[in-house]
Amino acid sequence: MKVGAVGIGAGSLYTASDAKIDRLISYAVDRGVNLIDTVMYDESASAQVASSLRGRRSEMVMQMHLGAIYPDGVYTRTRDLGKVKRGFERELEKYGTDYADIGIIHCVDEDENFDEIMDGGIFEYALEQRKNGAIRFLGFSSHETRICRRFIDTGEIDIFMLSINPSYDFEHGANGLVLSKERMELYGECQRRGIGITVMKPYGGGQLLNEKTSPLGVALTIPQCLSYALDRPAVLSCLPGVASLSDLEAALGYFDASPAARDYSSIACAADATATGSCIYCNHCQPCPQGIPIGLVNKYFDLAKAGDALARDHYLRLGKKASDCVGCGACEKACPFHVGVIDRMKNMRDFFAA
Repeated sequence: MKVGAVGIGAGSLYTASDAKIDRLISYAVDRGVNLIDTVMYDESASAQVASSLRGRRSEMVMQMHLGAIYPDGVYTRTRDLGKVKRGFERELEKYGTDYADIGIIHCVDEDENFDEIMDGGIFEYALEQRKNGAIRFLGFSSHETRICRRFIDTGEIDIFMLSINPSYDFEHGANGLVLSKERMELYGECQRRGIGITVMKPYGGGQLLNEKTSPLGVALTIPQCLSYALDRPAVLSCLPGVASLSDLEAALGYFDASPAARDYSSIACAADATATGSCIYCNHCQPCPQGIPIGLVNKYFDLAKAGDALARDHYLRLGKKASDCVGCGACEKACPFHVGVIDRMKNMRDFFAA
């Protein structure tokens, strides 16, 4: 199976009219865009996506998620095996198909989540679906390299979805920001094993496109962001969120961009000069005495502020959240970027009310 280097993240399609969704999907398929991730905040767009793909299903690789469900039409996540099964069956039904090209165990970011999946029958169910052809390639989605390795070590993973962009891949080194050894080793191992990666958040939820919101303190362009992610070993495709045809056209502009326009080499110097005070989720602040996954809560916080509706649900389902912070300051002493973590925790409590 082959996928294009740029695909469609459908999370925000619910904001578009049926006519605009139909135009976007038709435009995409006509131009060879053949990968769509179907997770949405509001599933109201799914009927039109299904309609637009009618008769063209074989031209689109569909990446569907096990554990993403839509009670009352709005996204949430479940680890209940019965709900996972019914949710996946409903996904197949609403898109008028009997298989998912890629089946993703949805959003696993904590060890407790991983253990629930392994001990609660979800992983076994996913393997069964691959065996019977309802899933052709099996994977998971995550923001955490530790969880990626636990899945990969099962020997059963074909592909997975990971958040990849410069602000997630850098960490503090002796001479400023350097690429995370842990993440680079993960990409290399996947390349060696033949495990593919599809990319979510290549623009950091849009933050990297704006100098004021970029954790690196410098604005990148869409071609730079896509080029960065696609240059990582094992990466097959980027799936930026698209809410309109113009969003898709902007992503496809990557293919017409010159080598100079795609060049992202300047980010290392820019980041080194400006990153102080900004959380880049490197987790050098860990361990937290209260067990809060500080890098992860900060990532969800920033994504939610940038308009990612799913990030709120992901944050609220964490075992430990900002409300568990006691303000001990251990994280701030360890942070190489002098981030005001305690104040950010207070802001998170107010923002999420948790």
